[in-house]
Amino acid sequence: MPTVAALRRVVDDLAASSHAMGELMLEVAPAYLSDSEAADVLALLCEQIGELREHGFATRRYAMSGDRRALHGTVL
Repeated sequence: MPTVAALRRVVDDLAASSHAMGELMLEVAPAYLSDSEAADVLALLCEQIGELREHGFATRRYAMSGDRRALHGTVL
């Protein structure tokens, strides 16, 4: 049975990889673009890498804010 500490490490690892993905999203759709302005380019990128668009937007918001709540309901 996994310990709470082990589960926290898993969540931390998932958050770290989500942040890295968010940085990729920001490379193609910089933070100065609104979600609606970024939608087309993010949709294309997400399709190419096999990621759900909602996850792409969530990781982009997380990379901009550093707030894990941006991932709630999508990635975490």
